[in-house]
Amino acid sequence: MTDKEMNKLADIIVDKLLTTYIREQATWYTTSSMDDIYNTFKQKPRNKTKKADTESELLGQLAKLMTQLSYHQDLEEFEACAEIKKEIDIVNDKLSKI
Repeated sequence: MTDKEMNKLADIIVDKLLTTYIREQATWYTTSSMDDIYNTFKQKPRNKTKKADTESELLGQLAKLMTQLSYHQDLEEFEACAEIKKEIDIVNDKLSKI
């Protein structure tokens, strides 16, 4: 198989993957309600007996919360932003103690 044939095959595979992905996303957006979407991104209650967080875990939590904050700001869901901001402050406090 020549390089030209391999590139053409790769283009066909990527095209099929993207077409399927776009179709699935369109289906999800048309069938999902706002409640479904909110429940997908809603934070689960944390277990109070969890061990002390390491710096890398806290940085990961902070990155996740910042992403969620940006998402809710784009949707102008400011009540959710306020809750997420409180959690960000908690994580920042924990980071400052390390």
